[in-house]
This record gives sequence, C-alpha cells and structure tokens, in this order.
Amino acid sequence: MVLSIIICTFNRVEFLKKCIDSILKQISTNDDIEIVLVDNNSNDETKKYINNLNSHHINYYLETKQGLSHARNTGIEKSNGDFLAFVDDDATIDNKWLKSLLNHLKKQNINHIYGGPIFPNFEVKCPKWIDEGYFIRKFKNSDGYLDKLTAQDGFSGGNMCIPKNIFEKVGFFNTDLGMQGKKMGLGEESELFFRIHNQIKEVKLYNINNMSISHFEAKFKLEKKYLKDRISLSSFQFTNRLKSENNLKSKIMIYGKIVKQTIELTCNLILSLFITKTKFRYLKNYWVILGILKSIKN
Repeated sequence: MVLSIIICTFNRVEFLKKCIDSILKQISTNDDIEIVLVDNNSNDETKKYINNLNSHHINYYLETKQGLSHARNTGIEKSNGDFLAFVDDDATIDNKWLKSLLNHLKKQNINHIYGGPIFPNFEVKCPKWIDEGYFIRKFKNSDGYLDKLTAQDGFSGGNMCIPKNIFEKVGFFNTDLGMQGKKMGLGEESELFFRIHNQIKEVKLYNINNMSISHFEAKFKLEKKYLKDRISLSSFQFTNRLKSENNLKSKIMIYGKIVKQTIELTCNLILSLFITKTKFRYLKNYWVILGILKSIKN
C-alpha cells in the first residue's frame, strides 16, 4: 500500500465528519490508500459514525492511553502504507491535497518528508490586535526543499507525510509531549524532527503548496492567556532541545535568540503606538523570552 492517512480524534465527531468527507471525496476507488482512524477514548458518537459510514478505506482503532502522541504511535503501528500522512481531525484537506502529494510519492523517495500550508478557519472573527499571520503556517512561497534551519523544526503535525521507514529508524513520537485530552501540550512534532535531523543526515523536507489544509481555530485560541501559554511553552521546549546538546553552538543560539527577540520587542513596542497589529508581535516577542528564561533557570 502506498499511503496511510492517519487521523487521531477525541470527542470531535462533527469536525471528524467534515475531515473524513474531504478525504473520501479525493480517494475515490484508489485501493492503495487507507484512512487509519485512531479514537483516543472518545465518549461521543465517533464509533457509531464510523460504523454507519461503512467505508472499506477506513480502519478504526481505539487507543486507551490518553494523549495525542499515544494515538499517533498507534496509528503508525497499525498503518500498512509505505508513507504515513497525518491530518488533524478538525481540519479539511483542500481540493488538490491528495493529487499533489501522490504525484511526489510516485517517486518512492524514502528520504523525503512532505508537508504543506495550513490556513485558519476561525470560529469567530479574529480580534484586530492579533496578527492573523500567526495562525497561517506556510513554509515557502513555492514548492521545494526547506533550508536546514527550518528543517530542524519541521512541518506541523497536522499536515505532513513521512516515510514509515523513518519511524523505524528514529523511533515514534515522544509520549511525554503533546496534547493529552483537553490539556495543552506541544513539542512532539518538533522533537521528532529534531531527532530525524540529527540521526538521518540524508533526509530532506519538501514543501508542496497545493498540499494545503484548512484548520479550525476555536474562539478560546484567540484569548490572550491561551496565546501566552502556547507561545511560552513552545519557546521553553525549543530552548530545552538546544540545551540538551550542551555545546557552545547551542549556547550561542539560545542567547542570540534572546538578543534578537529583545530587539524585535523594542521595535514592535514602538510601532504598536501607530499600528494595532504590532501589539501582538511585541507580546509574542515577550512571551518567547519568558519561555527561554524559564528553560535557562530550570
């Protein structure tokens, strides 16, 4: 089998319906593709929906250990495809997603990881003080390889495709990281790409712009506390990964990032007196610095 599309879900059946519908429309009769649905202890109508759907393309599994990383690892184990794509349950793939990905998978390059843009689908109108660009994850303006620095962070876990053999070489997702039910968790994708970058030098990351998805952004994700917690946690985990290398280069990168963020914070603070959206940018700089300093103190 060429491709397994892994969807991990938890109590979001209404979103899941839209997600699976967008995929099934593109799969058609292609029996080289399967959907691996991992239910992470949902107590809504998820299983009933899948049973009623009765599609031979969908394989349903229950993962009782709570946590997105646990669910993704089950998806990896159960998948039959040579390539494993990950799509969030509250996202829909855009019209050219599958065709554009399959065109590249035909080359069967086991050292290529593919990903594409993620565009927000806001539940409510984004407040004026927030820069909407924060919710757009776009890696390049054209198809092509990511540079080495960007590749260390990797693609977003909600829209990426990785050869299964890579997981066999570097291991699966770190179950200490990532979402656990409704509890905020981050970093499992970045930590995986960090391992890949360090252990398999020949792996390249390739951006496909037509491999895009629309991702639901709930109202609570536009609240200041949520944004602060998310950005600070991401910065904290990024700094921890650099600290783990324990060398001069990593230390220079950490303190260089503090200097860079401080300069940007100052500039954006001044600009915010004239441009509303720069308020979010200077807050983001400040929250990043908080995460770095917390990591340094630990």
